[in-house]
Amino acid sequence: MSAYEEQIVPIKISRLAEYVSQRKRVSLEYALAYIYMNPLYKQMYDEGPKWWYLSTEALYEEFENARRVESRVIMREEFEFAVYCLEKYAFEKGISGLQALALFKRSGADDYLIDHYDLLHTQGTGYVIDELDRIINRRKRK
Repeated sequence: MSAYEEQIVPIKISRLAEYVSQRKRVSLEYALAYIYMNPLYKQMYDEGPKWWYLSTEALYEEFENARRVESRVIMREEFEFAVYCLEKYAFEKGISGLQALALFKRSGADDYLIDHYDLLHTQGTGYVIDELDRIINRRKRK
């Protein structure tokens, strides 16, 4: 990705947040959370799709489509386990739940917790936190 493209994405995200805020009549903070939690956000810096070429309105529609597609059924036990892990991770690291959620979404740790629930829920909290650290740190190095 070129330096130009790296500078464009934050501007696109800022404009998209303003647009989401207006469309959904929510705060800018909520709009950013909406963007960062969307599966499409992970692809914003990918060179292939070049999402930054889309208009704000078209990008919003793509984010809405991705949100609709992602809605998968998660069992209550899996959800409660994921929330428990998120809260424990946030407390352990001294960060907010929203910051932890953003880390989980960016790194895929949220999917990891659900996909490996059967094994992970039988392990101790320390082990799960260590696994989450490993996943999050691996993503940061990329």
